[in-house]
Amino acid sequence: MADVGTDHGFLPLYCLQEELVPYAVLSDINEGPLQRAKETMASSGISSQHYDLRLGGGLSVLHPGEAATVVIAGMGGELIASILAENAAVTDSIERFVLQPRSRSGHLRSWLWEHGWQICEESFARERGRLCQILCVEKGRQDPYAYPDIPESEHPLMIEFLDKELVNIRVVTENLCRSKDPSDLQTADRLRRKAETLEKRREELWRKSFS
Repeated sequence: MADVGTDHGFLPLYCLQEELVPYAVLSDINEGPLQRAKETMASSGISSQHYDLRLGGGLSVLHPGEAATVVIAGMGGELIASILAENAAVTDSIERFVLQPRSRSGHLRSWLWEHGWQICEESFARERGRLCQILCVEKGRQDPYAYPDIPESEHPLMIEFLDKELVNIRVVTENLCRSKDPSDLQTADRLRRKAETLEKRREELWRKSFS
């Protein structure tokens, strides 16, 4: 596996310690984080034969076919999409990506669908009170979601995600309704319909959680 933007190197270390992978590439565009990753791996006792540290941006540090799975986490969805687009030869050689967009997840999903990737699983993790979306993607065709910014997931944290999204939609809708601009009112109407859809999904997940 390869961890792009590895920072401290904790994820590749875990994968190696749990014998989930035989070899890991740790990369970062900045020397500081890569040095921290080097210190993490050196103190772990894992042989350097099982990993490599590389300074560089995006997928430029990899050769086509070198890694089966690539993790890109903790970046904006637009940046992740641009990283995937920069080096098509490497991107197309990867079997699986694990992506964790910090923002603009809808932009990232739309890019994936347009370029022949399907989302096999969506999950969540909580980090310091923040809900982080996690996408596992592989090659394949998939019908786009009605709302690309909303995960299709039955993860236990999905209800909490929908609650927060519904609050945001209500706030924006109320502000738009104060406007006399027809385009603002049209946007408010679209958001109301989106809220109705998300409320139904929330109710379904709530019922399943007690079944």
